[in-house]
Amino acid sequence: MILPFAFRTIAAGLFLLESAKAQPGDANSCTKLANALPGRVYLPGTPNYTSLNTHRWSNTSILTPNCIVTPGSAQEVSTVVKTLVGDGTSFSIKSGGHNPNPTFNNIDNGVTVDLKLLNEASVSADRSYVTLGAGTTMGQAYDTFSNESIAFPGGICDGVGVGGISTGGGQSFFLPKLGWFVDNVLDYEIVLASGDIVNANQDSNSDLFKALKGGSTNFGIVTKVEVAAFTYNGLWGGQIVVPATNATTQQVLKDFTDFTAANNDNVDTAIMVVGLYSPDGSRIIDVGLASTNDTENPPILAPFLALQPQVLNTIGHKSLADFVHEVTQPMPDGYRMLTATLTFVNDLETLTQVQAATDVIYEEIKDSVPNLDWMFSYNPQPLAMMAHAAARGGNSLGLESLDHDQTLYWLVPRWTDASSDAIMHAAAARWYDEVGKITAKLGTADPFLYLNHAGYFQKPLCGTGADNVDNMKTVARKYDPQEAFQRLVPGGHKLSTEC
Repeated sequence: MILPFAFRTIAAGLFLLESAKAQPGDANSCTKLANALPGRVYLPGTPNYTSLNTHRWSNTSILTPNCIVTPGSAQEVSTVVKTLVGDGTSFSIKSGGHNPNPTFNNIDNGVTVDLKLLNEASVSADRSYVTLGAGTTMGQAYDTFSNESIAFPGGICDGVGVGGISTGGGQSFFLPKLGWFVDNVLDYEIVLASGDIVNANQDSNSDLFKALKGGSTNFGIVTKVEVAAFTYNGLWGGQIVVPATNATTQQVLKDFTDFTAANNDNVDTAIMVVGLYSPDGSRIIDVGLASTNDTENPPILAPFLALQPQVLNTIGHKSLADFVHEVTQPMPDGYRMLTATLTFVNDLETLTQVQAATDVIYEEIKDSVPNLDWMFSYNPQPLAMMAHAAARGGNSLGLESLDHDQTLYWLVPRWTDASSDAIMHAAAARWYDEVGKITAKLGTADPFLYLNHAGYFQKPLCGTGADNVDNMKTVARKYDPQEAFQRLVPGGHKLSTEC
């Protein structure tokens, strides 16, 4: 019997989740690490183990590693890697813990490498770049620099970690003006499977430098990055929240599509639209918007500022740190969550039909999932964002030949009961199937899948194109010839299994 695509997709995904459970490896790895790194290893049943294990954005990522190790330097990461690779022990890598895919930042049985102590956030003497440890979160970095009159094009959510954003892409409110986070990385410090600590930049290991910019955890553990920075004193922006009536929703969809096209000529503005359908029946649209050069009321934002009736309006002058803290509020920790994404040509009819399909799936499952918050977001990706990659050696996102503006749609619902997991994951797979059919029918499909928003059943690396995949595989063979980071780190998107 040939299964429908959605069910084949979810079945394959569930198989991958099961197979991602750690293989036994060397049962003594935790003991070896505890002896080599006193005070850095935490075992089940201890308070620190519990607090470290549960400190994640989504409860779907709370698993049961044999131990958690918290290296405090690149040298200690090297010790950890050499021990685990030598023993053949499976492990996971946690930076900020902001990915809800099970096993992507945690593991059952094996070892979780928690980078929380790699939390450097400093400004260079000439103020041209900042240095960020891989365990630093965006919220921590923005707070550190809030009184420094300096900024960098970092993530939009507080809890996003540097390790993930620096290898996945990195959206920000500076995307049209400065490109992706990875386009602004000047240098990676990374620990390879051999335990060697190397730097990757345009002059040294330049092939690895490019591959890391979108290649995820296929090459090693990034321990810190240097990111181009600029003088910055704040922005004008905030949130506008309106009820998600049919009329208002359609208006926002039109305004969003118009904004995305105009964003190419108005690169100092940005928006992020979040929809939230709550268990009490209320439905809202939350528009996060910013004039990143601190200019009040730029005309391109006028349609959003005019939306009525406004349940909330927080528009004003504020620091980047305060703004990011504010727009993160609709996505707190403590729920079970999933993530899935699709990108398509910026087109009103497509966005309208995608939204309608998203609503249909919600209506079908809402009474079967207690405490369901059906949340989704759409973000503009104007063509202007690609003007910045080549200057620093390119990236591996697969957008170098892009000839159109994009809409990035993100499905990110949340719920509370693990008994609802199967319903939710099946709904996500069906959503991906249905919206894919819509974009194919309308001729607006786009292969790009943002890696940091992709579900475990999706294949974002394949969406970067054959040339990028071949290049990343070549780089992986060079720097990790035994494929340790593809074999022993079951979480994340893998070159050896996806493409």
